Amino acid sequence: MPQTYLYNFGVMNYIGAIMETISEKKNALMARTEAWARVEHAGKPTPTRKDVLAEAARHFKAKEDCVIIDKIFSEAGKGASRVKVLVYGKPEAIPKAKSDAMKIRMGLMKNAEPSKPAAEAKKEAG
Repeated sequence: MPQTYLYNFGVMNYIGAIMETISEKKNALMARTEAWARVEHAGKPTPTRKDVLAEAARHFKAKEDCVIIDKIFSEAGKGASRVKVLVYGKPEAIPKAKSDAMKIRMGLMKNAEPSKPAAEAKKEAG
C-alpha cells in the first residue's frame, strides 16, 4: 500500500494537499528515478508544475534542478491528479532537450527562435 505524505504546497492555497506515491522505479540506463504520484486538491484547480516541483524535490531528497515534473493528468470527476516525476542524480544527467522543454513549459525560459533547416544552412554557407 502506498504511503501518504502531507505536503504544504504554499502556492495557490494548496495548503494540506495530500501527495501519495503510487509507484517508483529506478532507471539505470537513463540514470534517473521515475515515479508516479497522486496529488489530492479537492475544490482547487489542477496544480501547476511549479506548485509540485518543490514538494517533489523535498520528497525525493533531491535538488529542484535535478527534478522534472514530466506529466500531470487530472482525474475526471475527482479533486485529484496523477503526476509523473523524473529525478536525476545531477543536473548534467538531464537530456538538454528535455531540460529546455520543461523550462519553457514552466515559464523559466523563453522559447528560442526555430532553427533553420540543414538544407537552408548549407545553401547560405555556399
